[in-house]
Amino acid sequence: MAHRGASAAHPENTLEAFEAAIEAGADVVELDVRMTADDVPVVMHDLDVASTTDGQGLVHTLTLAEIKRLDAAAGRDGGPAGVPTLEEALTLLSGRCGVDIEIKNLPGEPSFDSPVEAAAEASVRTVDRVGYDGFVLVSSFNWLSIERVRAMAPGLATGFLVTAVIDPRAALAYVRQQGHGYVLPQSPAVFDAGPDLMREAHADGIQVGTWTVDDPQAIERLFSWGVDAVASNRPDVAVGVRDRFRNDG
Repeated sequence: MAHRGASAAHPENTLEAFEAAIEAGADVVELDVRMTADDVPVVMHDLDVASTTDGQGLVHTLTLAEIKRLDAAAGRDGGPAGVPTLEEALTLLSGRCGVDIEIKNLPGEPSFDSPVEAAAEASVRTVDRVGYDGFVLVSSFNWLSIERVRAMAPGLATGFLVTAVIDPRAALAYVRQQGHGYVLPQSPAVFDAGPDLMREAHADGIQVGTWTVDDPQAIERLFSWGVDAVASNRPDVAVGVRDRFRNDG
């Protein structure tokens, strides 16, 4: 999984980063979705656009027109890069690789809207409108978001993200109970849990993905344990490790 695209070498969550991830051979591109003030899903990780662009303001307080004036390259080499809408991103990726749509709707943020779940609902509608050709996973740290996705589109894969401070087996128990297909703990928790975590999940037909790992030796260790997906900022590095395991198999 290319984390925000090939984000080590290109501006994160841009079409340029997604194109580079495809060229590197990534199976899946991971991207983040937030809603604009005029209810358009756009691809942006942070609440404040100042984190990754030359602008200022919170995503949910800006219109799409205002978002589209921003430079997501923020002075990096390679020229300006726009902030894509989710529809633009899915159109680029469809038929070329899978996609992991992470819904950003976090308690404590001023844009938090559960139980409305505007970003989750808009993401499902956009996947349907584009007619996405390929694997689609919708993930979130907010279980209400992925539960809304399951209610709207039971055929879409859903995954529960948790940070390293959460016991991955507790997350696995939730995923098992609610019928999600993926448990997605942060990598330190997976390393602490060891290969038994993968065996326990696989016994129930649940896939395990983890994030964010750029070191090839660490990626190799995870694959040797049977992890199903590794999100990396360096898909060029991760793909080489993946291919060795595929060839050995």
